[in-house]
Amino acid sequence: MSEHRNLIIAVVILISIINQSALPGRSISDSEAKNPANPQANTFEGEKLPRTIILDPHELLKIKQAIMKQNDSIAQEFLKTILTEADSVLLKRPISVTEKTELPPNGTKHDYFALASYEWPNPNTPNGLPYVSRDGQTNPETLLIKDRKYLEEMVNRMMILAIASYFTDNPKYALKAQELLRVWFLDSDTYMEPSLKYGDFERGEGRLNPSGIIGAHHLAHLVDAIGMLELSPNWSKNVKEGMKQWFSKYLDWLLNSDLAKHEGQRANNHGTYYAVQVSAIAFLLNKTDITKQLLESTMQDLSNAPMEDVPRLISVKINPDGTQPFEIGRANSLHYHIWNLYGLVLLARMGDQVGVDLWNYKIHNTGIRKALDFIIPYALGNQTWPYSKIKGLSYDDLSFLKGIVCQAILHYGGQSYLQVFRSLEAKSLTPHYQDAVCDLHTKYINTGLKN
Repeated sequence: MSEHRNLIIAVVILISIINQSALPGRSISDSEAKNPANPQANTFEGEKLPRTIILDPHELLKIKQAIMKQNDSIAQEFLKTILTEADSVLLKRPISVTEKTELPPNGTKHDYFALASYEWPNPNTPNGLPYVSRDGQTNPETLLIKDRKYLEEMVNRMMILAIASYFTDNPKYALKAQELLRVWFLDSDTYMEPSLKYGDFERGEGRLNPSGIIGAHHLAHLVDAIGMLELSPNWSKNVKEGMKQWFSKYLDWLLNSDLAKHEGQRANNHGTYYAVQVSAIAFLLNKTDITKQLLESTMQDLSNAPMEDVPRLISVKINPDGTQPFEIGRANSLHYHIWNLYGLVLLARMGDQVGVDLWNYKIHNTGIRKALDFIIPYALGNQTWPYSKIKGLSYDDLSFLKGIVCQAILHYGGQSYLQVFRSLEAKSLTPHYQDAVCDLHTKYINTGLKN
């Protein structure tokens, strides 16, 4: 079996550089994008649930109920932190993709534009072109174009406003969120085109690079923000419809453009986060058939999966010993092991909402748990990482790991993961907004209380 597996993985490497369909191509019509969600699926015990796919809507409701009781010190401290951050966002101006001073090759300010992070001026040519790759080393020149940073910042602001709006029902947070969405996506002067064709531009190369699509992975979390905000009575119908139309066009580009389909065929973290975006956006547009199809396709048996599905298989992305073969050769391979696993965990969290269990996948003796158990002793510094690592784990890396461990506690249980969580908690890591609810839930477990 191991020889057969290695042969197929070798084929995957070839597939990853050939432009094939990631999913059956199809257009998403405006009428499809406007179909309302099933109202029966959006209630629990008479209460409306937010239509979220990464954040668990039932856990969100539990925390809201705990906050409303006002006698839960953990919940109240959580709310205080959220509102402090949300109130600071109220004072900030909206940001836009059109603020950059350097434009992409087509000269259009509305196109998202970012330089390839690891590309540097060529020391062997007079003009430094074409740029050359230095894996794991970010060229500071790439930070001068703000679209990538601003997209992340915009989504973070949207998440904090959405959480504050849902937990307090205060209209000021939803109104501010609408302003941010209008400026970034909808207003004629400041909107972003629904594509990432210039998202990873390499100076000196006469081609577009599909790698830029991963730079918009935050958009999956924007789906959750919108799902929470739509419960606000102050949520604008025009904004709601405008965002569905924008995401409909973007999903169509992801599914049908040659550039995006190439990205979807990659077996490494780029393919993982392509799947994260497609799954979440399809859910927003009430296309759960696409979401389920994509998630279920990751769980097929390697021996009989269609060749076009092989790059996205969990058994291809994770070895039986927990290593990740398409991340292990990177200069910062421990970072990429965590980063890719975090993406797989996001897919598993989405699966929870559409009836697909990625957590307990065990075909070929591999899976998410195997990958996590392999990473933990190295990430905590208990063992020396045996592969390339040109720099140590960042604060963000450890925060992502904490988010993974938090989910492991909920889905697998056991004191060992709780001990790891405590070790990471001692580092005063601030959870990412998409992990804040799980983080709070685990604190209840850690203190022996129930929310």
